[in-house]
Amino acid sequence: MIDFLEEEERKVEYIELIYDLIFVHTISRCGSMLNLEEGSPGLYGYLTFLLFSMAVLEIWYFSTLFINRFPQFPIQRNICIFVNMYLLYYLAGGIGDDWRNYYYQIHVAWALILLHLAAQYWLALRKEEHREEYLRRDFHMLLLEAGIILLSMPVFARTGLALSPLALLVGVASGITGQKISARHVDFPHLTERIMLYVVFSFGEMIVELSGFFNDGIRPLGICHSVLAFAFASGLFLNYGYVYDHIIDRNKQTSGDGYLFLHLFLIISLSYLTQVLEMFRNSGVPDDFKIFSLSLWLIAYLLFLSLLERYAKERACRNYYLRLIQISGAFVFFLIMTRRYPVMSFAISVAYIYAVHVSLRLFRKRKLVAAKS
Repeated sequence: MIDFLEEEERKVEYIELIYDLIFVHTISRCGSMLNLEEGSPGLYGYLTFLLFSMAVLEIWYFSTLFINRFPQFPIQRNICIFVNMYLLYYLAGGIGDDWRNYYYQIHVAWALILLHLAAQYWLALRKEEHREEYLRRDFHMLLLEAGIILLSMPVFARTGLALSPLALLVGVASGITGQKISARHVDFPHLTERIMLYVVFSFGEMIVELSGFFNDGIRPLGICHSVLAFAFASGLFLNYGYVYDHIIDRNKQTSGDGYLFLHLFLIISLSYLTQVLEMFRNSGVPDDFKIFSLSLWLIAYLLFLSLLERYAKERACRNYYLRLIQISGAFVFFLIMTRRYPVMSFAISVAYIYAVHVSLRLFRKRKLVAAKS
C-alpha cells in the first residue's frame, strides 16, 4: 500500500533520447571545425568550435528545462521535438571548417529553432498558473537572440562580418547580470537521468573514436596507444558514473539551472577530449599543442565534474578541494616535464584521471563514516 501511494518516478521517454542523439551528432559536427588533419587548429578553430558548440547546447539547455518543467503538455512537447530535430539536422549539415559557405543555412535553422522555443514559452505564459517571471525573461531573451541572428544575415551578405556570436553574448549576459529570479523546482530525478543519458551518448562518440587505435596490428607502439586510449576513456566514464551513482542527491529540491549549466561545459570538454584522442594518432599535430590541449580540457572536464559536488548528499570539505588542486598541480608539472614524449604524457594523463577517481571514493567513504558516527 505504501509503495502504491508513493509517487512514481518519472522516466526519460524514448522521444527525448532520440532528440538528444541529434544534439550529440550536431556537437560532433562542431568538432570537424578544428580540422586536425592539417595540424593545430589555432585560435580561430578554437573559437568557432566553442561558439557553435555553445549555440547548440544553449538550444538543448532551454529545450531540456522546458520539457522537464511542463510534462503536462505532451502533444505540444512532441511537436516541438520533431520540428527541432529536423531543424537541427539542417543546421548540422552546414557545420564544418567551410561553415561560411553555409552561413544562411546554419543561421536560418538556428533562428527558427529559437523562435520555435520562444513560442513554447509563450504558450506556457498564457496559462494563468504558469505566469512566472523566469518564463517571461527566457521568452524575451529567445526572441532577442533570434532577432540578432536574423539581422546578422543581411549584414553578412553586405560586409562578410558574422554578428551572430552577439546572440550568445546576450544569452550569457542575461544569465550573469540579470536579477536572480526564483524559478520553479524541476523534477530533479528526471533531469539528472536525462543529462546522464546525454553524457553516455557523448561517450559513445568517444568509443567510436577509440576504434582508430586498434588498426595498427601488433606493433608495440600501437598496442601501447590502444591500451592508454581505452584506459583514458574508461577512466573518464568511471568518474562521471561514480559521481552520478554515489554522490549526486537525485531527490534534491532545486531549479536545475546550475546543474544543467555545469553540464554544458562538461559536455564541451568531453567533446574536445574526443578530438584530443584523434590528435595523438596524428603525427602532423605538434607535440606541444597536443599536451596543451590534453591538460587544458582534461582539467576542465574534471573541474566541472567536481563542481557537481554542490548537488551532493553531503557537501565536500575544504581538504577535498585542496587535494584535487595538489593532484592537478602534480599532473601539470609531470606533463610539462614529459612534453617531448607523447606516450609518457598520455600515460600521466591516465594516472591523473584515476587519481581523481580515488579521491572521489575517499571523499564518499569519509562522509559515510562520519554519518555513521
